Amino acid sequence: MRAKPSPDFIVPLSSGHSAPVSRLDTPKNERDLCIQTAATVAARGHMTEAIALYEQAEKLDASGKSLDRELAPLYAQAGQSDQSLMRYQKAIANNPKDEELRNNHAWTLLEWNRVEEAIETLESAREKFPNNRRLQSTQAIAMYRRGDRAAALAQFTALYGASAAQHNLAMLDIEAGDAKNATVAVNTALRDTPSSKTIQLATAIQEFAPRD
Repeated sequence: MRAKPSPDFIVPLSSGHSAPVSRLDTPKNERDLCIQTAATVAARGHMTEAIALYEQAEKLDASGKSLDRELAPLYAQAGQSDQSLMRYQKAIANNPKDEELRNNHAWTLLEWNRVEEAIETLESAREKFPNNRRLQSTQAIAMYRRGDRAAALAQFTALYGASAAQHNLAMLDIEAGDAKNATVAVNTALRDTPSSKTIQLATAIQEFAPRD
């Protein structure tokens, strides 16, 4: 079976909260030093320390650039849901044209299993950004989490085509521990010019499937 390249294909289980750490300028003051150190510490996975540094930066100059965007995902990863939501809301209010912030906000809600809130967030975001493919994809995942498999499949199919849609459903099934539906989905994907990733997934599922 010949695989086709799939440049649009996504693995829908990555929320992409963390922004890459860019090259840092020489800090101009203690606040800048706190911010730069926080970014480095966060990139190494030390969320609590990074939060403390960003909060210290805010105390040093409350009139400085907002750090809500940086703190929202860190609070989420630290399990501080109320703080994270508050920061996301403030960051979105200050950056109303930022589509990725809205997507990350919805992802955070999904990770806390607050599915209906995530769907409301996504519906609101899509009213403003109807052509954003990441928002559409996250909405498909939210529909799956709600239990509406048909809606998730329809959304994925509209975005990526039939084979990639079934592949994504299989990935979500695997995450949910639903081996039966994952097998059905990946076998369906194989019938319609699958990507190389789909063929690899099918092989992996076959290798780990229980034997009769």
